[in-house]
Amino acid sequence: MKQKILNLLVIVFVFSAVNTFAQTTTITGTITDANDGMELPSVTVLEKGTSNGTTSDFDGNYTLEISNKNATLEFSFLGYKTKEVTLNGESMLNVTLEQSAEALDEVVITALGISRKKKSLGYAVTEVSGENVNTVKDNNLANSLSGKVAGLQVSQSGSLGSGSRLTIRGNNSLNGNTQALIIVDGMPINASLPINSDGNQKNAGSNDSGGQPDYEPSIAGGGISDINPDDVESVTVLKGPSAAALYGSRAGNGVILITTKKGSRSNRLGVTVKTNLYVDNPMFLPDFQNQYGQGSFGSAYSDRANDWGEYSWGAPLDGSQQVYFDGTTKSYSATSNPAENFFRSALRKITSVSVNKGSEAGSMRFSYTNNSSESIIQNSDLNSHNFNLRALANLSDKLTVDTKATYFTQDIKNRASTTGAQGIISQLFQIPRNININDLRTYQKTNPATPDDFNVIRHADGFVGNPFWMAYNDETRVRRNRFLGFTKFNYKFTDWLNAFVRVGADVTSIRDSKIYKPGHHNRRLGEMEISESSFGELNSEFLVTAKHDFTEKLNVVTNIGGNLSKRTSEGMLIRGSEFKIPTKFFINNLSKINATQESPMSIKKVNSLYGSINLAYDNFLYLDASMRNDWSSTLNEDNRSYTYSSASLSAILNKFIDPDRKLFSLIKLRASIAQVGNDTDPYQINQTFDVPGNGYLGLTTLISPSVELNSNLKPETVTSSEFGLELSMLNNNLTLDVSVYDITTKDLIFDIPVPAATGFQFSRENIGKVSNKGLEIALSANIVKTDDFSWDTSLFYSKNVNKVEELTEGLDSFVYNSSTDSNIFIKATEGGSIGDIYGKVATGEVDASGAPLGSAAPTELLGNAQPDWLGGWSNTIRYKDFSMSFLIDARIGGQVYSQTSADLDRVGVSERSLKYRDSGVTLSGINTGTGETNTESITAQEYWTAMSNISGNYIYDQDNIRLREFSIGYNIPDLSKIGLQSGSIQLVGRNLFFLSKKAEDIDPEAMLGTSLGVQGMSHYAMPTLRSVGLNLTLNF
Repeated sequence: MKQKILNLLVIVFVFSAVNTFAQTTTITGTITDANDGMELPSVTVLEKGTSNGTTSDFDGNYTLEISNKNATLEFSFLGYKTKEVTLNGESMLNVTLEQSAEALDEVVITALGISRKKKSLGYAVTEVSGENVNTVKDNNLANSLSGKVAGLQVSQSGSLGSGSRLTIRGNNSLNGNTQALIIVDGMPINASLPINSDGNQKNAGSNDSGGQPDYEPSIAGGGISDINPDDVESVTVLKGPSAAALYGSRAGNGVILITTKKGSRSNRLGVTVKTNLYVDNPMFLPDFQNQYGQGSFGSAYSDRANDWGEYSWGAPLDGSQQVYFDGTTKSYSATSNPAENFFRSALRKITSVSVNKGSEAGSMRFSYTNNSSESIIQNSDLNSHNFNLRALANLSDKLTVDTKATYFTQDIKNRASTTGAQGIISQLFQIPRNININDLRTYQKTNPATPDDFNVIRHADGFVGNPFWMAYNDETRVRRNRFLGFTKFNYKFTDWLNAFVRVGADVTSIRDSKIYKPGHHNRRLGEMEISESSFGELNSEFLVTAKHDFTEKLNVVTNIGGNLSKRTSEGMLIRGSEFKIPTKFFINNLSKINATQESPMSIKKVNSLYGSINLAYDNFLYLDASMRNDWSSTLNEDNRSYTYSSASLSAILNKFIDPDRKLFSLIKLRASIAQVGNDTDPYQINQTFDVPGNGYLGLTTLISPSVELNSNLKPETVTSSEFGLELSMLNNNLTLDVSVYDITTKDLIFDIPVPAATGFQFSRENIGKVSNKGLEIALSANIVKTDDFSWDTSLFYSKNVNKVEELTEGLDSFVYNSSTDSNIFIKATEGGSIGDIYGKVATGEVDASGAPLGSAAPTELLGNAQPDWLGGWSNTIRYKDFSMSFLIDARIGGQVYSQTSADLDRVGVSERSLKYRDSGVTLSGINTGTGETNTESITAQEYWTAMSNISGNYIYDQDNIRLREFSIGYNIPDLSKIGLQSGSIQLVGRNLFFLSKKAEDIDPEAMLGTSLGVQGMSHYAMPTLRSVGLNLTLNF
């Protein structure tokens, strides 16, 4: 009996075990395209009737655990027919998906975050995938768009953590506000900069220096540079006013829409870990001479007690014993390149972890990214943390909620100064060739006791600094905290009517501190400056969307919405000098404290109503129209209400041309017109006056501002027309997109000079007209596509012609900025273009000593800062689990003034300055001293000193073609054995080398700053970085 019971228990146990095992069956397989056999990544696989699901990996492979071995699996992917397959006990199921009839209907994100079929759009839109901006990472997302979008120009500037300038289809305004609007998940974000040294708030791209030298433009980053690339799903560029018209008074310069990632609908907990390691080095440095040392007129300096100059016009470096800068005697010999020895190989570490999970009730995605980056400047580092949470929930079958919160914090220590001649790059590049830079590492006496002991140890007198002092002893720090968030409720009333309400906020605070310690080369008693700025933007909006089919062929989509926008900013700056205790660095330790400069709370409100209608007829003709009215608090009652409108038409001609689609998959013509605006800043219509901290004789006084404000000010008006052709051929393997546009801006807001008798220097008025006309061509091709091998390529060309059509009576030109050597003016001239470069040219004559002469003033047109055309060529090649991609981009035409080159020639460290060293030169031409043919001989030092003051000698073409990005990747197979879904490893590079470059000493894309007024000027910019690194991605 016991044996029977035991046997029965064994049978029950085995049956239970088998039954338990059968309850969890693992299904694996590969999903491919039925047409060409290519593996399909990111296909959604669901166990029908449940929330159990997964997605296919990069190779189309999937793994799913199911509870019913006879379950039905549902496979769905954008552009393909959804397929259902019932399992019959199989554990392996390979599936092919067929393209749907709607496969051509690529969906893109448009204004207000509305998804539209691209074929229905009557204007140009370009979408860049998140993967395309993540493969070769840059600290600034904007830089990853270079060479990828026709009509988009990205200008980089500055050192670690600096911002970039984004211009779409040229400069539409005179006042510096010419950069694109940035939208993240439907919400505009603030791109303002901290207050400047005068205590005034600056907007990104602004430049109001009135022709005075711009010594240190603010390039501290912000805006798009605060967006984490790992969170980006796609970047959509709305190129013209027609595409951006629904943004009204903010649409004048185009819009960049950033869509961030959401959580997966799979109920499997997905974890992704990404590690990116890069090493940054200078892409190139100027060519330095290494034959002559410190000295003047062919002789080394011999008396350290007398003036000890910075120049490298001394004797040949022959190894003789000469007096050294520290008073000792050393071999007068060539040393290794000081710049190469000072810069370090900088390590950049970016680590990202994301977690996502979903169900029928919604989805969630959380990500954390840490960026720890070194600068090539020693002791300069960036550390940032980005926390992002995105959640979607189906509260009912009609109501859904989408909410997101992002917190970003960044700390930049000792960001290199961009102050041109007094910056760290200037001090480094001008070091004489016999100076061993390691001898400058001791930059101050140990345990200084007297004021003189605190003085910087340097290689020359005058305004000469020590790079190691600036890197290790001076202290700068920029701390930025930013919160971005929104909540969106969407309610589906019926199949044809739905609405959403969205509230979003963007809040930023910045603290910027600078400490120049006692003994500094041009701040001997020390200085300190602290500024704090905060910005906020709150947007509340609603949108109601209705769809209706009048007939089987005629349907309409109507959108009606509104927006309440509130933008705030405030800031404060305090500065002083002369530290009482020379080793303690805080404000109350300053003997002289300037009056606090305050930028009080600035508030701008814009209320808007807008609507659009989209008519479609028989999948052939598409007509769009939109209208928006803005009410702005910055304008007076008569001018504060403005209406902006657009209309577009697109026609799909396949019905009449190649209806069987044997050659053309798509033939589309489009046209659009639009009128949008550029609004103004707050408090521009009522005159305000400053109250100085210390009034005359202790009395309260008012300071009259330099600009007379205008109560009748109105927004700038931007009008555009655009025509385009889109072709898709050979079963979508070859596509062509051509756009022609004409954009005109009137009523430009600008400060025009007025007579001194008015009590002002300028008056703010609406003046003139600026036009931009251009052509854009984009070509894409799938050159090869087989089961194991594919090659995709894309090419673009864009050309823009900018013209200042008219200004105003009595004003035919104005100066944006001048170089610190006063040899260059950046101007806008009637009949010319924004960014015209005026300077001095050689007259062909020499002075009485025989030195070359230049024109007396910078009045000669030498070129323009805007390039003639831009181009890009990108390629992706895949073979089985291997992939390779590269991007070559070009900037052709346009000019830049290299004050860097002029300075290097003047002090005698450039390779060019070797010319005439041995015997001097007698220049041909008329000697103005004698009025006869010149017979006077001059030294190389005299020659190059004179030449460096003739700016026309240093105008370089911006022409350059470079290998911008390169990557080789490998998708690691069979990782499921170790518990991983998939993984990949990539070797990547950025700015690897120039294929062609005309400018000497400089990267022609690296300007003095990001503001409009300094485009076309380069003065000791940080070297462009060559980055080489490794990306590792693991999906759990």
